Amino acid sequence: MRTHSLRVPQSEPPPVRNPALPASLPARFRRAPHLPRRLREALALACDGGRTIRTVEKLAAVAGCDRRTLWTYWKQSVGRHSELRLQDFLHWVLLLRAAQSKTENRPWAEVAEELGIHPHTLGRLARQLTGTSLRKLSSRTYTVPQAFETRVMSQVLAPPEAPEPPAHAVPEVPRYRKIA
Repeated sequence: MRTHSLRVPQSEPPPVRNPALPASLPARFRRAPHLPRRLREALALACDGGRTIRTVEKLAAVAGCDRRTLWTYWKQSVGRHSELRLQDFLHWVLLLRAAQSKTENRPWAEVAEELGIHPHTLGRLARQLTGTSLRKLSSRTYTVPQAFETRVMSQVLAPPEAPEPPAHAVPEVPRYRKIA
């Protein structure tokens, strides 16, 4: 007599979130009161785990606005006190995703393909943003998440400082009313 065993399909383990893209990252942007609402949401969407956004045009489409709108908001809120461009921000997010996906047994070319970019592009981004090669990024002597925090997040999430008056400005003299 045959006995049938019930086969229970094994589910895949849930994806492990790498510290490179913490789950709290989108929320940090959404809570930044100095950023315009549409820009806050666009930056949060760029860091959302489900999408890989490579261009400002694609980010604008996902956020439901024109790319020029995002650029204007970026320049007004972040670009005033930083040389970081919106495109640079997206490149950093790509590099974070690449660092998240890279393992010892997985080549950078495969990681780049998963992100939808050419391996040379990934190498160029690494050199431009971090000043180091993909090989050094693999050795873990350079940590992309820490660099992202100090070079990007500190500039994007920093509230704008009040402008200082020019050094040559004459202080305002109080006016007195004549007493009759």
